[in-house]
Amino acid sequence: MDNFIRITKALSDPTRVRILGLLLDGEVCVCNIARVVGVAQPTVSRHLKQCTDAGLTIGRKAGGWTHYRLATDSTDIYISTFLELLQQAVKTDDEFMALQENLQTLKKATTIL
Repeated sequence: MDNFIRITKALSDPTRVRILGLLLDGEVCVCNIARVVGVAQPTVSRHLKQCTDAGLTIGRKAGGWTHYRLATDSTDIYISTFLELLQQAVKTDDEFMALQENLQTLKKATTIL
């Protein structure tokens, strides 16, 4: 029951759900998440810490940056169910699609530099 409560608390914030939607395409740097979602990097880090504590995300340090991905290999039924629901929501939600497009544009722009 505690795990279920921790997960639902993590999902109770719209910004955290947007961030999780961005992670559907794979690992993303906190700096890029902050730009796309439009919040400060420390705020994104706090949101991601709560998601990591709930078992939804996994962080990886790379130099001075931290990259996050979804915990797609989780065996927790609540996490796997949420990730399935999130994938469906992203396919049909204009806001999610716009955020993902903005992230892809940002990734292409930073790759060229």
